[in-house]
Amino acid sequence: MDWVCSILVSRLFKFDMSSSVFIDVPVDRVWDLVETARNWPEWSKTCTHVWGAPDEDGWRVGHRFGFMLAMANRQIPFFVTLSRIESGELIEWRSTKFTITAVRSISVTQENGGCVVTDTKRFSSYLLPIRLAYPRGIIRRMTESWLSELSSEAESNH
Repeated sequence: MDWVCSILVSRLFKFDMSSSVFIDVPVDRVWDLVETARNWPEWSKTCTHVWGAPDEDGWRVGHRFGFMLAMANRQIPFFVTLSRIESGELIEWRSTKFTITAVRSISVTQENGGCVVTDTKRFSSYLLPIRLAYPRGIIRRMTESWLSELSSEAESNH
């Protein structure tokens, strides 16, 4: 019975999600788009506003910035803190909203003359069932839309 409770708690209060896209341009081109956060709203309908962009002061662990995401026909603000940076390869940040902690990482790896961008999210809460604030389907659609927008922008200006 304990294992049933453990699985139930894990499914209600934690979930991971990862989506990837192959982009047929060099890593440097895609990395420049990812790293220039202040410009995300210029090519993304998913990310509609960015403030305190880390590209203005340099990407460094501990930098806080914010952005507005279009989710389920609403504009939702997020305030995040950079937690890991591997220049040219990976950016990771954390945020907490409604007692739910989210960790998002965006990685860019070279593959077959282009690159693969992977957007990974981990959600956990000690109090709220995550699906109430962050339904998986909405998060998946938002993630895949952002990756598609990134791909279109990278390939159109190459």
